[in-house]
Parts: sequence; C-alpha cells; structure tokens
Amino acid sequence: MDSPAPLAANAGLAFRGEAAWAPAILSGRQAEKLVSAVNSCGRPNADVLRRRLAVIDGSPSESWQIEFPEHFTAQEAALYEQPFARLRARAPEGRWLNPHAQPDLRRALARVSRFLATPAQASVPDWHWIEEDLLPDATLLVVARDDDFAQGVLGSSLFAVWWRAHASLCDPVQRVESFPFPWPPATALSALTAVQESHRHAIARASRGGKAEQLNAAVQAAYGWPAHIPEDIQLGNLSELNQRFAG
Repeated sequence: MDSPAPLAANAGLAFRGEAAWAPAILSGRQAEKLVSAVNSCGRPNADVLRRRLAVIDGSPSESWQIEFPEHFTAQEAALYEQPFARLRARAPEGRWLNPHAQPDLRRALARVSRFLATPAQASVPDWHWIEEDLLPDATLLVVARDDDFAQGVLGSSLFAVWWRAHASLCDPVQRVESFPFPWPPATALSALTAVQESHRHAIARASRGGKAEQLNAAVQAAYGWPAHIPEDIQLGNLSELNQRFAG
C-alpha cells in the first residue's frame, strides 16, 4: 500500500504538540510558589505560567511551564523576577525564550475555544476535548477544531480504519492530513448544501450522544455509503477519495 497524499483542504488541521523544554517545566507545587511570589513591578507571575498536558504511561498528566511571550524583550521578562531568574540559571547560555514553541500550532489553537487531542502513539485514536488554556505536549496529536462534526468524523470507525491502515506508512499528523472528510472541514456553514447540512447535524448529534453505532451510521451516510460495509471496502473507498481530492 502506498502512502496517501496530504490534502490541501486539511492543511493546518493537525499538529504534534510541543516538546517539553526541561528548564521551564514546573511541578504544581513549584508553580504555586511562583504564583505567590511578589514582583517589584506589581505584575503577577501567573502572567508567564502555563499549564501543559501530556500522556505518560497511557494516562493524562498535567504540569506547568514558564512561558514568556515571544515578543518580550529581556527587560520585560526580567520584570517577572523569579521565573526569569530560574530560566537564566537552568537554561543553556541563560536562554529565557522557549526554543520548542511552535508558532503555527499556537496560532491555530488561539482560533478555537477548545481542541481535539489523542495520544499520538495510540493504536486506535482516542479523541478528547481539551481546554483552550492547556498547552499540548508532543505525546499528543492535536486537531485544531472545536466543532462536534469534526469530533464525530474523527471518532468514527471510518477514521479508525484509516488510522490503523496507515500506521506504518504515515506519522499521526499525516494520517489526519490525508484523511478525506465528506467535505473540507473548514467549509463555512453557509456554503453547505441542504443535504450536507442535514448530515452535519446528524453527525454532531450522534457525536454528543456518545453512541458508536449511531455515529458510524451517520458518518457513513454523509459519504453516501451504506451503514454496514466491510472494513476493506471502507478503506478502498477512502483511498479512492484521497486520490480524487488530491488530484
């Protein structure tokens, strides 16, 4: 089997989370101490602390990190006395800006009120809604959508078939970038046909309802396919769509 082609309609949809920058990582207790510390300028250290979410041994794990905005000068960062001093003491060459920050990921997440994430190495994707203020770790695959339609399609058996089939050919981001949605996920609601709008509502309702069989049937219907077809046929149909959409 050849690797599927990335689809232009899915560009900017999926990201791997950010790798941890060890000097900036804090435990909950360390973060509490910094929050309670007072700066001479009167600004709270909470301004430059951010929660992180990772998956460790299959379970979600939260931590904190010191996070200075990219546009800060050293003089501005130094106003946050203890966070700045901690990084200058621990980071190579006194670095205080996060070298692992991903501007594209951050811009994409800033546009949504929540986002989808699954463990990147999962054998079957396990999508969950993540709060917008949490920064995803590199152990997570992130999809920058906040609508139930996207959750429903990605949470369906169709996407699981695609994910498993291409596990050895594509990294997790590529599996999303190449997946042929029934129509481009960024399509404006006003641009949907009446039939598409009906299918979209059905998928969203099924996704919120949490019933797998109902969701899978709704997603299959959006493609115009019967509810119960073998997985090899599902994969063949999706591969044909990938080639058509990429063409």
